Amino acid sequence: MRRASLVLGAVGSGLLAAAAFAAGPELPPGPNRALVYGKCQTCHDLEYLKESAGIPRSAWNDLLDSMKQYGLQVTPDERAKLLAYLGTYLGPNPPKASAATPAAQPAAAVDGAKVFQAQCSACHQSEGQGVAGQFPPLAGNRDLFLSRTYPAMVVIGGLTGKIEVNGKTINSTMPPLNYLSDAEVAAAVNYVRGAWGNDKLRPAGLAPLDAATVAAVRKEKIAAEQVYARRQQLKTAGKKK
Repeated sequence: MRRASLVLGAVGSGLLAAAAFAAGPELPPGPNRALVYGKCQTCHDLEYLKESAGIPRSAWNDLLDSMKQYGLQVTPDERAKLLAYLGTYLGPNPPKASAATPAAQPAAAVDGAKVFQAQCSACHQSEGQGVAGQFPPLAGNRDLFLSRTYPAMVVIGGLTGKIEVNGKTINSTMPPLNYLSDAEVAAAVNYVRGAWGNDKLRPAGLAPLDAATVAAVRKEKIAAEQVYARRQQLKTAGKKK
């Protein structure tokens, strides 16, 4: 239980440092791992989860309950999935790693709204309004249309640096969500581009993202600082038009 207390103690301080979060270590592969990334790394370094590996499911259950006071928001279904992963793959008897990889899905087969809610809403909020001074809004955010692939670059590579969105300045860091599949990235971007009135900002002829296009973006291996520089280039190019 000593290691479990490390997780709990880190959550409070992690909330204060969320804007400056850097991507943590890789967790063991398994069903719902992406959900754990999306819900947990918002507030603290995932090293604490790895340090707590081996505690029983009941301890993980108690930790999930305690995290509610620090802002953890999950549905009953999401909570059950989190507990299933933590209790199995970070529990006392984790299964051996499998070399099998899941079959690729087309973006159209993935529910972009569900991906957004599981991976993005903790920071950007359920209606895309963001958090003032910490996380930029996605509703009414013209950066979504700087280029066809720019949002995919942000999701895969992260973003760090001072930006201005809808007249508000934000200086923080978004960790890379490169554990998401190409189809999940495409579906989430397509969803956000069409939600909360953002479809009115879409340039004529801009095609939806597909998994193959996201795969090409991933091959660039672009990091958060480079994504920031690309944003500046696209902004400058847009002003010259």
